[in-house]
Amino acid sequence: MARPNFLDTARKKGIFRKWQIILLALLGFTFSFGVHLLSAASIVPVIEKVPLRSSQPISNASISHTEVPESIEQLMQKGKTLYQSGQFAFAVQSFQQAAQVYQSQNDVLNQALALNFLSLSEQKLGHWNQASVAITTSLDLLKQSNLSTSNAKHILALVLNTQGNLQLVLGQVENALQSWQKAAKTYTEIGDTAGNTGTLINQATAFQSLGLYRRTMKIFEQVEKNLLSMPNSLLKAAGLRSWGNWLLASGDIEKSQKMLEQSLVVAQQLRSPQEESSTLLSLGNAAFARGKRNLIKESTTEDNFLPSRCGQIAITQTEDSNYFKIASDYYHKIANKSSYPITVVQAQLNRLSVLQFLREQPTSEYLGAIKSALSNLTPSRAAIYARINFVQSLVCLEKAQKQTTREIFNSPIQNQDFQAGAKERAKIQNPEEIVELLNIAVQQAKDIKDQRAESYSLGYLAQFYEMKKQLSNAQRYTESALNLAQIINAPDIAYQWEWQLGRLLLVQGDSERAVAAYTTAVETLYTLRSDLVALNPDIQFDFRDEVEPVYRQLVGLLLQSNQTSTDKAVTKQVSQKNLKQARDVIEALQLAELDNFFQDTCITIQPTQIDEVVDNANPVTAVFYSIILADRIEIIVKLPHSQELRHYTTYKPKVEVENTLEALRQKLEQRYTFRDREDLSQEVYNWIMKPAIADLEQSNVKNLVFVMDGSLQNIPMAALYDGKQYLIEKYSVALSPGLQLLAPKQKRRRFEALIGGLTESRLGFSSLPNVATELQQIESIIPSKQLINQDFTETNIGQQVSSVSFPVVHLATHGKFSSKVEDTYILAWNGNINIKLLREILQTREQVVGRSNRVPPSIELLVLSACETATGDKRAALGLAGVAVRSGARSTLASLWQVDDKSTSVLMSEFYRQLTQDTNLSKAEALRRAQEFVLKDKGHPFYWAPYVLVGNWL
Repeated sequence: MARPNFLDTARKKGIFRKWQIILLALLGFTFSFGVHLLSAASIVPVIEKVPLRSSQPISNASISHTEVPESIEQLMQKGKTLYQSGQFAFAVQSFQQAAQVYQSQNDVLNQALALNFLSLSEQKLGHWNQASVAITTSLDLLKQSNLSTSNAKHILALVLNTQGNLQLVLGQVENALQSWQKAAKTYTEIGDTAGNTGTLINQATAFQSLGLYRRTMKIFEQVEKNLLSMPNSLLKAAGLRSWGNWLLASGDIEKSQKMLEQSLVVAQQLRSPQEESSTLLSLGNAAFARGKRNLIKESTTEDNFLPSRCGQIAITQTEDSNYFKIASDYYHKIANKSSYPITVVQAQLNRLSVLQFLREQPTSEYLGAIKSALSNLTPSRAAIYARINFVQSLVCLEKAQKQTTREIFNSPIQNQDFQAGAKERAKIQNPEEIVELLNIAVQQAKDIKDQRAESYSLGYLAQFYEMKKQLSNAQRYTESALNLAQIINAPDIAYQWEWQLGRLLLVQGDSERAVAAYTTAVETLYTLRSDLVALNPDIQFDFRDEVEPVYRQLVGLLLQSNQTSTDKAVTKQVSQKNLKQARDVIEALQLAELDNFFQDTCITIQPTQIDEVVDNANPVTAVFYSIILADRIEIIVKLPHSQELRHYTTYKPKVEVENTLEALRQKLEQRYTFRDREDLSQEVYNWIMKPAIADLEQSNVKNLVFVMDGSLQNIPMAALYDGKQYLIEKYSVALSPGLQLLAPKQKRRRFEALIGGLTESRLGFSSLPNVATELQQIESIIPSKQLINQDFTETNIGQQVSSVSFPVVHLATHGKFSSKVEDTYILAWNGNINIKLLREILQTREQVVGRSNRVPPSIELLVLSACETATGDKRAALGLAGVAVRSGARSTLASLWQVDDKSTSVLMSEFYRQLTQDTNLSKAEALRRAQEFVLKDKGHPFYWAPYVLVGNWL
């Protein structure tokens, strides 16, 4: 069987998610050898405010060493103990010494084992070259050895697992999968189900990072089967918990909770308080994640200059509040069960984070207990991150208390005693004590020689000084933290301190150096595409608070001026160099948002020059880039055959912009609105279009492409109104998530369609009686293969796509676009097809590469005619952009809201009629004519505006 072509793509990806991947890949090591699975907080520092996980052993060692002197055995055990406690530099020393002693005794197997542990420890420190040398030497030793015994094969499988992990970290995906396949084969030979399960989890990590949904699901099923078939034991309880944590990290919260609940049952039946407390911690994390999930899409946070990690989003749903309370209860139960101090502290800190979301004030006794527990922890990476996490919570509590105090003092009904009490309660912690906590973290990191932890400690100490406006101290510590991050080649840390340095330089008035620092941060983020796609569901909060602002603040810097605030759009003098860089940053932000949406980096970037795409377009095209900043909307326009970009600004607070856009969207979806809708539409037209009209007319532009930002993505640009006519009456319109993602046009156009959909009610969704007419009319215009109702299944769609190279796929069925990938789907007869599965179904034809001499063409046009964006989800259009770039189609035509009306079939049939009548007509122009055709019959935008073309407009 030919090698899958996705591996060729994977080799080009660069570095994968170093720290998150290490955690997941170590699962195989955990099951097979008994060195514990470290907490997520030890991999992704708690400075990022992700819930902490238990960092205790989950099983006893299952491989016995060959007979060695007592002192060497103790040296190995010391190394493992240091590794488990997060003292990796000292663990390296122990394993190096052990390997040297074993070498002097010609004990090849144990030398290979010590080198394996050495590689793992070096990986934790980010020493990739040293880790590679150690694991390569270990394998070379094993190749020279007799591997006939079960013990020797155990060691070989373990070393292969470690090698696969390192290869994945370095982006060598094909090699990593081969290493894990060899490890799995070895585990099977010796009958080690637990070890085999670990290698399956490792492979699932790779497949998921490549976006291979079906393969990942198959592994899910096998892992679950293996775990549930094991007899009750501490290993089973730990394995179920580790698998539950993996599912939680991959975003499957409900499935994660089921696995964790089964782990808890096993732990309780075995009467193991430590296993029970570790699982309770994971269950608390799952409930916490579930409570926060809806808050992401319901909120539009204000742009914060500093990274915001506080739970300040208002909880509007009782169900969400209940999840936070459940999480708090789980964390609270751990104190009396765990014998490990770090587990107790982790639970206390997670509960403190939950209380912030519940807007509950912790008692001084509770805060004192955490501080006391932290002081008693043995220095380790986990202990250092816990200390930083505590400081973050104290800062957030102080911020929340100051807000509460302001509200109380501004209230006329409160008496003086109450106001005095509020003022006293606002003093959560004085600055000197916070600085002391962070200085201790810095010193502990130095003591254990952990430069990564030291960089985080110094960086957050600098950020605290930044908050307190002690800028000289802030810059000094930031530069020290950045220097350390560069020394250990840790770009995932470095970009944070580059951004921080940019902020500090900006407030000190050094704009030129600030732009340079911000630019370096964005460049670092681009090289870290895979690392930013952490599997933890909390990462969307981190992305919006700690990644997205870097791009937005840089654009704001590049386009800044001394213009005073006004509601009118103005032209500003900004250099062409800055304009082009700002445009590139907006494109990069669009790509980063999609990477974050999918939680992988499988989006292919076209190496096409953006200016060339526009200059060579026919019809004559202009591209509009927008970005919504805290105080204004910025528009950059690329005109055809013009070297100079145009630039327009409308000064208006972000909250007013968001309110206007939300009101307009609501009016567009209401069939009987008129004057108020036109006024809102004209206001948005004035922001985006009005300043550019003269340039468009002079350049004879006929087609407009919009790269829209934020809530603007929810507005169909075709419905913008200039006071006399809609935009669609003058220009054809298309959307793009970025011209770097633009798929090239096929040289020759052929019209043959796979059409399908549902007319009957199904699985709680209403019937769509007009779909039958829609499909019949399409079939009368172009040759078609129809799948309707019972025939409209994922299997049948996949079979048709793979057997016939349909250039057009038209699906008329319920569908929803959401800011959450798991809530973006279309409805088939037998259930929902989520976006990841849809991608694989529509790209089935690509899997024949290697079995055929002919590479089949991609889908030219995907049409989703009955979909809608999720109600209440302010970033729902992200799901539409996701479908467009990942479906494999060059162009996607979809609806922003559902129009269950015969006008849909009229519009669609007119669209296809226009395309077939003139093979040189662009898809954007065909859509414009179809929309205008319906507009003449039904003037309200409800009927014709929701249909948007995304991707290649030609």
